[in-house]
Amino acid sequence: VNLVFIGHVDAGKSTLSGNILYLTDNVDKRTIEKYEKEAKDLNRESWFLAFIMDTNEEERAKGKTVEVGRAHFDTEVKRYTILDAPGHKNYVPNMIMGACQADVGVLVISARKGEFETGFDRGGQTREHAMLAKTLGVSYLVVVINK
Repeated sequence: VNLVFIGHVDAGKSTLSGNILYLTDNVDKRTIEKYEKEAKDLNRESWFLAFIMDTNEEERAKGKTVEVGRAHFDTEVKRYTILDAPGHKNYVPNMIMGACQADVGVLVISARKGEFETGFDRGGQTREHAMLAKTLGVSYLVVVINK
């Protein structure tokens, strides 16, 4: 099952994706310690879980996903592929590439004051990502409220 994580920039898509991989024992402790150090060195201590998905230096330096991150985890019954789509409006074509491969969309919405509203304002990506996912054939959408 392919899951695409979509939503406005800074909603927490990469961190949530990384946390799922961590909680399903798909990232070892040594790697987590390395990401914690790298995040601290960039003054982004709370973003270490996002580094599981945001693997290139540009993404880590900017704090923004650019390319669709891809990882998987297995359960006893199924294999799930996480597609971590960028949330910035400049990278909508990359988000579309991820959504085209998805069976299920996970729309991540920040509940933080200001972030929530920005996601729905003109130019915000919350509504646009939901509409694009539907248009691209994503039949199921899970809405996750974060932060």
